[in-house]
Amino acid sequence: MRYLIKCVYSHSLLSFMLLFICSFAYGQNGGRVQGHVYNKHNHPLADATIVFAGQTTSSDTKGSFFFPDTRIGVHQLRITAIGYKEYQDSITVTGQDQSLTIQLLEEDHVIEQVEVTGRTETQRLKEQAIRTTIVDTRAVAEQPATLTELMNRTPGLRVRQIGGLGSPADLSMNGFQGRAIRYFRNGIPMTYLGNGYGIHNIPINSLERVEVYKGVLPIYLGADALGGAVNIVPRRTAENSLNASYEIASFSTHRLSLNMQNNLKNGWYTSLEAFHNATKNDYKAYVMVPDPETKNSTEQQVTMYHNGYSGTYVEGILGIADKLWAKDLHLSLAYFNTEREQQHPALMTESYGKILSKQHSFVPSVRYKANFFDDRLSVDHFMVLNTLHQERVDTAAGSFDWYGNFTPISGRVGESSAPALSDIALRQFTSRTNLGWVLDDFQKISLNYVYTGSQRSGSNPLGPRFTDTDIDVLSVTSDYAKQVLGMEWSGKIKNTWDFSLMGKWYNFNSKGIEAWANRPINLDEEVSLSKNYFGAGGALKYAFTATNFLRFSTEYAYRLPESDEVFGDAVWIVPNFSLEPERSLNFNLGYHQAIHTNFHYEINAFYRKTKDLIALVSEISPYAQYKNFKNVRGYGLEFDMHYYPIPSLRATGNATIQSFRLFGYTESQQLWQNGARLQNMPYFFYNIGLNNRFKTRKIGNYLDVYLNYNFVREFYLETIAKESEPQGFLGLWGKASVQSDVTIPNQHLLSAGANYRFLENKYTVGVEVKNLMDSRVYDYFRVQRAGRSFHLKVTYQMSYKK
Repeated sequence: MRYLIKCVYSHSLLSFMLLFICSFAYGQNGGRVQGHVYNKHNHPLADATIVFAGQTTSSDTKGSFFFPDTRIGVHQLRITAIGYKEYQDSITVTGQDQSLTIQLLEEDHVIEQVEVTGRTETQRLKEQAIRTTIVDTRAVAEQPATLTELMNRTPGLRVRQIGGLGSPADLSMNGFQGRAIRYFRNGIPMTYLGNGYGIHNIPINSLERVEVYKGVLPIYLGADALGGAVNIVPRRTAENSLNASYEIASFSTHRLSLNMQNNLKNGWYTSLEAFHNATKNDYKAYVMVPDPETKNSTEQQVTMYHNGYSGTYVEGILGIADKLWAKDLHLSLAYFNTEREQQHPALMTESYGKILSKQHSFVPSVRYKANFFDDRLSVDHFMVLNTLHQERVDTAAGSFDWYGNFTPISGRVGESSAPALSDIALRQFTSRTNLGWVLDDFQKISLNYVYTGSQRSGSNPLGPRFTDTDIDVLSVTSDYAKQVLGMEWSGKIKNTWDFSLMGKWYNFNSKGIEAWANRPINLDEEVSLSKNYFGAGGALKYAFTATNFLRFSTEYAYRLPESDEVFGDAVWIVPNFSLEPERSLNFNLGYHQAIHTNFHYEINAFYRKTKDLIALVSEISPYAQYKNFKNVRGYGLEFDMHYYPIPSLRATGNATIQSFRLFGYTESQQLWQNGARLQNMPYFFYNIGLNNRFKTRKIGNYLDVYLNYNFVREFYLETIAKESEPQGFLGLWGKASVQSDVTIPNQHLLSAGANYRFLENKYTVGVEVKNLMDSRVYDYFRVQRAGRSFHLKVTYQMSYKK
């Protein structure tokens, strides 16, 4: 497999180089037209819709738009944007480069019951009653940035990622974290893709946008989330297009991506999405290293020598669109393969030198969309069936120190406390159906049903056995199924009020044997479980004007236990069939205002009360188990703003403060935890960003220079008593009176970069220095992340006609 990956990498790099060489010989069939859209104050307008010569695009955050190849002749230009009068003009394309500057005039009044045609999908999502934050990957697609970095710059979000690029990532969002937050791809739960596709490894130029929902979820995202979801929307274009990139960076990092869209005759089309990541992640980190003679530990800087990752994802699509019987019908076949080295356990307490985890799967799927009865009925159905293969290798007969030195130990198998040579097959089926019925011009009923099922079996020669047998516990099949049914009534009242009311039914079934090595277990001790729950929610928005509005949402939701939480992993996480679902009551209130289009801000307040929080806790050593053991409640406040002091300069900033604390402990030895902060959760952080676009003499070429700064206030690895917290206002200054190894200290992260776009050859070169000051930055478990690193990314993109 390593040889195969190297071959794919070599051929991909060669193809990429040939692509650039060939691009210089690519002929034009017409002329290139680019332009900028401004308001009367000469401030750029983002997300304006531009229609020209049968092509449609949107202006970016700088108000820029670009049509690379337009046939010679006279074409109609039409530009629309919400709150502005429509602009129309005739443009003559001569084959020469043209640059347009368009100024839109504001509407004098808003006509009732008329929707502005220039309202883009991004605008619609941002302005709906259910609060949505958009991570605009399109605006930064050419930067050598990762998706986790972009999400860390988003208000209310923090990403935990151990070990650098490719390592699993968890998200903290407004008091929720881990599996309380669900992930989707184009509205479909992403569990079937395992570690092959996620926020930890997707190149941002493969994406159109990322939608982040806080509080209530829209009904089409059918899942048991407690109040947070991330919907990843892949890049799709209406025209024939190609986008490719190659990034090289510190720590032997290489990233390649390729996206192609090809429209055939009679509505048929094909597309390809592919990416490959490879890195050693061999940065330096400070760890406590024991002295061989005194056994005392001192802090030393060491190289992360066993921290690498490689991953490949390829997906091909064949579809047909725009038919009377199908708005879109496509078949997809994807393949992914990942391999990750494990340098240490969850905490950086000991070093591993040979532990590996692997995953691979072939993923066939089908999706069908259609409208019937004069578009009153909409149908969207998706179905996927695949087998996810998971392997874990821990067989070394000894131990490694932090410098990579190996010490053989007689009779020992495995470096960790849970040796393994496991091979698990997880057969998965996901079906999602969404139906919508338009009652009238202002009301709609939606129904969404999602079924996810999995069946696990496998082997582990080094794992536990049934009593008085040599039967591997993994060889006995475990079954798990989950259903979520939701219904929503949504609509508008006089273009001033938007509302949404919804209800949900949750069901899960599980069957397996509660087996683990620390107690005897018989083959006939099978346990089965089936439970049902109901939840409800709603959202309300009041618009003072088109750009100033107030919105409120609330939901009582459940998060069902996952299959691996119920079954364990047959290695060191043991089963627990008595797990109850997490449940939470959430409230969200926010206000958005735009001032003269060059400044807009949003402020949001939220409250959460969660019971039966599911968390992994230590059992009889060396085992751990998922249990319901915490109740949490708290509140928070977010602020987000965008400001254009001059048309070419954009300043962004956001800040989040939140306080989530434990409650409900009644036993005397646990009373001290009442009122304590939830461990491993930052409670104050903010981001500042600057971006300036410099014009060049060459039409269509530009230089973007940007700077991003992130601050995270100290937080705590373990639960600490409230009396031990910093005594400053809201804990914003001062230090906690606890041991330093329990504290995750203040963190300052500064990054800077620049992109230069070459219009003639349709490519962009981007450079960036991350962690410019080489500061110590950590994840939630005080695992140190990479120091200063250097990145170079080259992107090629073009649209073409058949």
